Amino acid sequence: MDKAGFELSLLSKFVLACQSPRLADAAKDLGQTPSALSIALHNLEERLGLKLFERRGAGLDLLPAAFWLFRTGAHLLYLEQHTRQARFAPGRRMVKLSVHLDLNFAIGRVSKALLRTSQEMIETAPELLVDWHFSGLDDEDIGDPTGLAQSERLPDKSGQLRIFYGTASTVSGQAVHLYDDPWIVVGNKGSRVDTFQPDERVTLLRMRREIVDAMTRFATEHGFADRLRYRDEEPAQVSAILRDQPQTRLLMPANFMPRRLGLARHEEVPFFPGFVSSIYGETDGAAGSYGKAFLEAMRRNLVAENSAVFTPRLTTRQIHLFNLVAQTGSISAAARVANTAQSSASKHISQMEEAIGAPLLQRTEEGTSLSPRGEDVRAQTVVIEERQDWIVRKAHDIAAHSEARVTIGTLPSSGHDSVLTEKIAHVMTRIHARHPDWRLQIVESSNTMLHEHVRSGDLNLALVGMVQAQVARIRLGPTEPLCVIGNPAISFGGRKELGIEETVALPLVLGRQHLSIHQSFADAARERGLRLKTVVEVGSLALAIAMVRQAHLCTILPPSSVRADIEAGNLIAVPIRHEELSGALSVIFSADRELSEAERIIVQEFVRVFRPGRTATVEMPED
Repeated sequence: MDKAGFELSLLSKFVLACQSPRLADAAKDLGQTPSALSIALHNLEERLGLKLFERRGAGLDLLPAAFWLFRTGAHLLYLEQHTRQARFAPGRRMVKLSVHLDLNFAIGRVSKALLRTSQEMIETAPELLVDWHFSGLDDEDIGDPTGLAQSERLPDKSGQLRIFYGTASTVSGQAVHLYDDPWIVVGNKGSRVDTFQPDERVTLLRMRREIVDAMTRFATEHGFADRLRYRDEEPAQVSAILRDQPQTRLLMPANFMPRRLGLARHEEVPFFPGFVSSIYGETDGAAGSYGKAFLEAMRRNLVAENSAVFTPRLTTRQIHLFNLVAQTGSISAAARVANTAQSSASKHISQMEEAIGAPLLQRTEEGTSLSPRGEDVRAQTVVIEERQDWIVRKAHDIAAHSEARVTIGTLPSSGHDSVLTEKIAHVMTRIHARHPDWRLQIVESSNTMLHEHVRSGDLNLALVGMVQAQVARIRLGPTEPLCVIGNPAISFGGRKELGIEETVALPLVLGRQHLSIHQSFADAARERGLRLKTVVEVGSLALAIAMVRQAHLCTILPPSSVRADIEAGNLIAVPIRHEELSGALSVIFSADRELSEAERIIVQEFVRVFRPGRTATVEMPED
């Protein structure tokens, strides 16, 4: 995936679709056809490399990854809206309000109210940035979603706000009552859940202990505790549970059965005897008037279950170029880094200024600097870009674990007959034969780019030569010995092997900027104080081989790469002394995450093929 990441407009369509009962409803709100929206959602899946939906009959179900993306993506959209719309005195210190929801996550009444309230606060308190977190979720590795943890503009204290289930007799006097959530019985459509019998069993899912204990006590008091069954699955899995066990009756607060995608094929009735779980909110002293205003708006938005609609206007390209301008100090320098024309970069910045409604740059004879409004915007665009990158990395990690979708990088193939190519092919065909449902992708790139793509999360694994810092690795052993591959017209004086000093004097065709083999040779020459001069620099081994066939030239390759040419007399090979030039192969991966089962099996197969009969040890990067 390139630096452009994924467009926020795709994410906004996804967030709205998740909150809508049917795809057609979301499409109508967006002014699109259902087919156009379906294509947009598919493009988002492709961009992230992650499956979000599963078609069931005429509708769509949300997969677990969709709930994760909704949580993280909604906050990204909120940050974009705040960046555009917040109007406050330049340089004013921002205030952060951290909202902790001691509730099970659901794309329901509470999450919709949370998003709408955060949006409203942009207008009423533009200096306020809100972050939120639901209990029991593993989203902490993103850190502070607002990006203000290290900002000089953040006040010494941040406000804290908690939303939770409680009762009038147990909450503190400072707690604010927000909403009464009635319990319901849920079943498949057509299963006549409306004729629920008093002696039928009902199932409680994994919910907050407070409400499960409250329902258990209520059941005991009313004599139906023996009808309760408990299941260790989240309420978000309602569709899958009822699909696999269609006669199941689920007992839960109504917030878990909202008007959202994937729940149209179920029906519900109020639970009798009636039971209600009350939702409260409370703030600490530092939250002050912001916390009180937030809770008041939250209570108002909980009454009506309306969807939160985001309409982002900033593109990821605009944000990336603006951050580069701030970093490099000029539009021309930013354009060079982004590999685009200066006129194009200027156009993107102008469009961004138009969307925000204020100049972001100050252009003087000395160069380009940020305007006061630009400084405020930069504090958030850096966070938006970092959060996007994190979402992409996390999406690839989730896909590796949930879908066995693995992307593997390798060094450029030096020929279909090469030992390296044959071993990689052997590994991949064996893996495919044993696991035909796995989604595997192999890409070739330079040693440097393979490292960058592993660190960015675009690659799950990579086979490399020289190993750089900040990645974990497993050594696979030495590479095939390297040879000087030359045109038969070149005389090597009958020598059986060559040293590096003799090799650098030859007319060489190399790809030092792209090819790991040639980078290793250049490093070995540099260590000996030798000046390496090439006839032509190339970007591929295939081109180097073709040139050597046609002219009095040489290159450096493992001999198996050109075995057929050597046997036919089209090329000759002279080994380079092993003690002067030897390489090693390693498989690398990110040290920041745990490998999935599929990734572990693939790594084990590489070790088995490249290091038969030997064990392998993971080497973590040094601090």
